[in-house]
Amino acid sequence: MEARKAAAVALNICAYAFRIIGIALCALVIMLCFPGIVNQLGLTGLVIDLSRVLPGVIAGWGVIVSPFGGVFRFDFLIVGIVFFVLDFACSRFSRAVR
Repeated sequence: MEARKAAAVALNICAYAFRIIGIALCALVIMLCFPGIVNQLGLTGLVIDLSRVLPGVIAGWGVIVSPFGGVFRFDFLIVGIVFFVLDFACSRFSRAVR
């Protein structure tokens, strides 16, 4: 019984981590639409590092110029949605294990 509870807690922790990463990526997508925010916060290095981490299939895919002067990164949005799906799956499995 303790192993099931430990697995449920571990899945819950993973779900929270995935949720935080997904929220951070979606916030980054919104911030990238405004170049002033990116320059003030110094996010250019972070964006370059994240672009290098992405798989080559989607890296740089769907980069659209926003009307505000920045860019909309559809590839970051896709990865953020994947993290939300992983969050949902971990939450479901955690409830099922308990």
